[in-house]
Amino acid sequence: MHPHFTALDAAYQLHYYLSFKTHFLKPFFADCRAPSLVESVLNDVCDRERYHLLETNIDQEHLRLLVSLLPTQTVVDTVKRLKGNLQNQFRKELNIHDLWARGYFASSSGTVDQLRVQRYIDSQISHHGFRGEWTRPLKYLNPHFKTPAYEFAHCVSLLKYHLVFVTQNRIAVFDEAIAPSLFDYIVAVGKRREFAVERISLLPDHMHMLIEGVPSISVQDYAFAILNNTQQWMAKNYSGVLKATGAWNVWQQSYYAGTVGEYTTGQVKSFLRG
Repeated sequence: MHPHFTALDAAYQLHYYLSFKTHFLKPFFADCRAPSLVESVLNDVCDRERYHLLETNIDQEHLRLLVSLLPTQTVVDTVKRLKGNLQNQFRKELNIHDLWARGYFASSSGTVDQLRVQRYIDSQISHHGFRGEWTRPLKYLNPHFKTPAYEFAHCVSLLKYHLVFVTQNRIAVFDEAIAPSLFDYIVAVGKRREFAVERISLLPDHMHMLIEGVPSISVQDYAFAILNNTQQWMAKNYSGVLKATGAWNVWQQSYYAGTVGEYTTGQVKSFLRG
């Protein structure tokens, strides 16, 4: 009656700014052969792995990139492949055996900045015509959220996602009685699945979320975790609602995911070009 989702369709725009340092900040990229070698390797890896390279900046001791990824791809794997392939080629071509310092910096960006997305999510209840004191429980702002939500030994990661989920056949499933407990449960799921919830707006037939994730987990895995866990939670706690509405699956087998950050993708591109 309530099978787990095993495949999802996605509309997405996932942009990541990545920055790598050379070993001991040595000026390896000052070699006149280095820029063309970097570009060749990056193009090969991106073609093979289906990364979309949006912008590149090379100075003497840093490589900075803006890449677009698929929902199934993780930042950790992307970094490993890019740094690993570049290390191998620099060893072969330029006899440089320790190209990189350990770690990296990763930050998400989007078509608009995170402040605008925060305002957009917060305005969804009134935007859809719901007003009054009764709508207050439909919005959630995590009082314990801080960014960066996760700390790592050898990297800095700021990965934020705007997620949108739609109910099965756009049926009005949720209300102000369900929302508070559902929000608490999603926060608990996040603690188990390594994402931190910043804010949520819940409409009768869809839900907007802003979360922060870790570089080792893909946005699609987050979508699976949220959809499958909340589906089972609704079946356990609100089977009467599902029976009355006929929304036994709770959600559509799809979602929207967009990266957001302090800076927009356009601002990051301008920075890298400059």
